[in-house]
Amino acid sequence: MSGGRARCPHRGSSLIELLVGMLLLGLFALAVHQFCSTLRRGVAVLEAASEAQARARLGVQLIVTDVREAGFSPAGPLVDGLRQASPDGLAIARDLNGDGDVDDANERVSYQYARARRVLSRAQGDAAPQPLLDDLDDDGLVFTYLAADGTALSSGSGELDAAARARVRRVGVHLALAVPDPDPAVRKLLRAQETATATLRNVP
Repeated sequence: MSGGRARCPHRGSSLIELLVGMLLLGLFALAVHQFCSTLRRGVAVLEAASEAQARARLGVQLIVTDVREAGFSPAGPLVDGLRQASPDGLAIARDLNGDGDVDDANERVSYQYARARRVLSRAQGDAAPQPLLDDLDDDGLVFTYLAADGTALSSGSGELDAAARARVRRVGVHLALAVPDPDPAVRKLLRAQETATATLRNVP
């Protein structure tokens, strides 16, 4: 039996092995961080796009609801229920309380699209227009006017005269939003569109 010191069968890790292990761990951590960042950005984009779509849908629904009530009166349809009709604006009147006039605050409603500011405004009665939607796309709001036979009504000036407005039976609404991407490094806009047709139910 030898009197020398017994050797340990397990040797420790060398410095190079430790460095390699740390490098691999760092690469793994970086990959996880990049994956999580990509996932967070994807969620943010989906949320922004979903919010824009919801805003567009609500805006169109509000317009359609107002247009359907154009000309309403308990005494019978008003002759001039549609008081303005152009590609980027319209105005309606309705006698909700049956008092014979449309002077109450919520009986006259108008919509106007300001292209330079990309803002859709809504006004009630004689009140000043209030912003309803911003971040509209180029040609973000377009109204189209159809006669009973489906013929599109238009004029050279864009504004329909009283005779043409009297022939309108349906109003098409196309609304498009273009919102910034949540990632400031991405310049591409997120777009949402909504289209609907409102039938004028109160026609003389």
